[in-house]
Amino acid sequence: MLYIRADGNPEIGTGHLMRCLSIADAVKKRGGTATFIIADELVEAMLSERGYSVVCLYSEWNNLETEIEKMVSLIETHSVDRLLIDSYFVTPEYLQRLRELTYVIYIDDLDAFHYPCDMLINYNCYADKFDYPARYPGPSLLLGCQYAPLREEFSDLPIRVPAKDVKSVLVTTGGIDPFRAAEKIVRNAKTSLDLKHLIFHVVAGRFNPNIEELTRLESEFDGVFLHWNIQKISQLMLDCDIAVSAGGSTLYELCACGTPTVTFALADNQLNGVNGFGEGYMINARDIRENEESCLSRVLDGVSQLILNHDLRCDYSEKGQNLVDGKGAVRLAEAIGSLQEKTNTHQ
Repeated sequence: MLYIRADGNPEIGTGHLMRCLSIADAVKKRGGTATFIIADELVEAMLSERGYSVVCLYSEWNNLETEIEKMVSLIETHSVDRLLIDSYFVTPEYLQRLRELTYVIYIDDLDAFHYPCDMLINYNCYADKFDYPARYPGPSLLLGCQYAPLREEFSDLPIRVPAKDVKSVLVTTGGIDPFRAAEKIVRNAKTSLDLKHLIFHVVAGRFNPNIEELTRLESEFDGVFLHWNIQKISQLMLDCDIAVSAGGSTLYELCACGTPTVTFALADNQLNGVNGFGEGYMINARDIRENEESCLSRVLDGVSQLILNHDLRCDYSEKGQNLVDGKGAVRLAEAIGSLQEKTNTHQ
């Protein structure tokens, strides 16, 4: 049994949960089971609908040290032998205390401090910049894009051959989009002489607060289609000729689909990924928080560049699919499963 500690809400979106669900699905496919541990009830229904047991701590999602004793009790009561944690709000004290009781697996994006854990995962394209092998001689290290935990729908996809002409654009800005970037990108494009002919497919996440504005956008312009809380996004990524996406795990999904992409950052935790993919894999429109107008302008310039340059689209498509094969969750499930044999000797 794998226990997974992760949260999702309107402030942090659902990215942590979605990648953990991909791992849980892969664990289940191997014959294992997974239970989610969450701070509050906001995502309990979503997890239950996916067929997973849920333990709600009724704790503070952004202050994990206050839940340590609850976690200790849960680990001891349920004989937890493997605990996967995916949260930016862990502390050294939190991880160390739980590691004394069970195998701790941590998903890292930021290298915020030295993580006391037994297995460390960083699947990002920039993982090598943190020099983990020199600093973590003990824990198992699962590093690089081969471990990107994507849903099964992203594995074994066909090799993409980009169409000669661009007709449709996917726009996805994550679960929350505090800058209303999706709406502004599409509105600016639809009022541009060069881009107004394009069809835009806009994806909005479960906690996106801009549904009303996006719905109005859909009715205001021809060729704008809103997809809310979509369950199988891979087909949409394959159907669209290019994409505009905020940073995050979506970039790895787009790579697996071979969809040429313009990317930009909405938050600190997206910067490394956006900059990393901007080194030859995608067009980087940089950080919207630095200058919103300039960033949105760079996004549209990037769209135009992809439209005009078929060779560039082919290059990005091939590189993306070579980088991400969509089987990372399976590899993680196999590695986590290998810990089962060691649980009786964990100290």
